[in-house]
Amino acid sequence: MKRVALTKRVAVTRPAKFLPAAVEYLRSKGMEAVPVPMMEMVPRKNGDVDAFLERLSAGQVDVIILTSQNGFLFLLERLGDDVEHFLGLVEGVRVLAIGPKTKKALEAHAIWAKMVPSTYSSEGIVKEFSFPRKHVEVLRSDHGNPVLIKGLEAGGAIVHETILYDIVPLKGEAQEAFVREALAGSIDAFTFTSTMTARSLFMTAESMGVLPELKSAMNAKAVAVIGTPTAEFLRENGVRVDVVPRNFTFEEMIDDLAKAL
Repeated sequence: MKRVALTKRVAVTRPAKFLPAAVEYLRSKGMEAVPVPMMEMVPRKNGDVDAFLERLSAGQVDVIILTSQNGFLFLLERLGDDVEHFLGLVEGVRVLAIGPKTKKALEAHAIWAKMVPSTYSSEGIVKEFSFPRKHVEVLRSDHGNPVLIKGLEAGGAIVHETILYDIVPLKGEAQEAFVREALAGSIDAFTFTSTMTARSLFMTAESMGVLPELKSAMNAKAVAVIGTPTAEFLRENGVRVDVVPRNFTFEEMIDDLAKAL
């Protein structure tokens, strides 16, 4: 009798806005998504963006580095009616995008990012680019990898960091239900796109008094992550990591995971 292969169930812990596309991509690969948002992105509303725009207007910016398409979209929302003015100011500035998705988001507004690292990460930027004596603006979240700022400064750049949005952990009924499902062993693989998604999951499990049991359940399955910091966080907390894609994209992570399952 021919054995029927069961569909692999893969946990996706991305923010809610990305879950529909993630579910569809997993389905296209013959897998079932188990979606639960473990974090959300909240735009900053302080004066940091205004200070960045003042430096840009004064001609004190040589390079702009954007580490996510989300950051760019939050920046556009913050600019409101001043978007066209901003686009004019950026024309004389070198722009670096951390990866192809960010580059594409920029190009949709006629901003041509001619610098993209071959490895889509802070480490990749530091390894491939240096800007001695240049004024560099880094626009990103409050959980950006410190390697980027330290590496740029070590290369002689004068760096300003502007926080565009905060990454906030989520905890509620949906997250607790997900922990119970993980403990039941019905999930074949866990995926994490950032350290905060993993940290938030552990926070929920700890509040439920089942953190050791959750880690054991995860170690009995496959774990795939985006980024070295995420992998290091899980390993330091006793969870084995099976997949870390070379290019830090959700699609490549899922492609590599499919080969491992």
